[in-house]
Amino acid sequence: CDADLDPSILRPLQRDIDAIADTLDAWGRFLAPVRVASAADLDRLRHLADAPTDGPLCAVATPGLVALLEPRWWPTPPADHQLRLVLTHELAHALLFQRCAPVGRHGAVALPCWFREGMAMLATEGRPDSRRRMIAARQVELATLAHADAATIAGDAEAVYEAALTLFDAWYEHFGSRRLGTLCRAMRAGLGFDEAHHVATGVGPRRWVDATIASLSAHARDDVR
Repeated sequence: CDADLDPSILRPLQRDIDAIADTLDAWGRFLAPVRVASAADLDRLRHLADAPTDGPLCAVATPGLVALLEPRWWPTPPADHQLRLVLTHELAHALLFQRCAPVGRHGAVALPCWFREGMAMLATEGRPDSRRRMIAARQVELATLAHADAATIAGDAEAVYEAALTLFDAWYEHFGSRRLGTLCRAMRAGLGFDEAHHVATGVGPRRWVDATIASLSAHARDDVR
């Protein structure tokens, strides 16, 4: 932790670090330390993001850093349990980035939104129930949400995250931790996400996402009937 880490972030981190570690243990091992920092304003947080950002932002992660905006500047000041969820989510990002980043890279790792955010959501919140899956499946623009950029996330973060959780949950249920490990190792060896996904699963990610969305949408239509 930074020496000047905001006390309202330090408090739940110190109290809950063992529980956070237990939550993330199923998703692999950190390969390097992660610095936890706070940012006194949005410009500083965006600088720390090391990737394009847009709209409201409360936290960012890179392979070696998790940074949170000081809670007093959040749109709604978070309770301690909310900070714990955010810390877990961002540390899940850092863990995945470390597992995927080529040796020596310290900046952002290029992963599609559905995979990046879906993994962090699943690690933090667990599997979605049938109601949440159905809500996501009924999204008309599910493919757009799956590949959301920073502006799309800023426009409707809740829809993006629910779509990501639903898609990654389906991916992980089908391919499991061993294929995830294979994908991460392939990226760590220097492959881009699309190539690594094909190596790990035998199918390109766009093809898999399109097929899964078609299946989810068909199931949602049948449910309505």
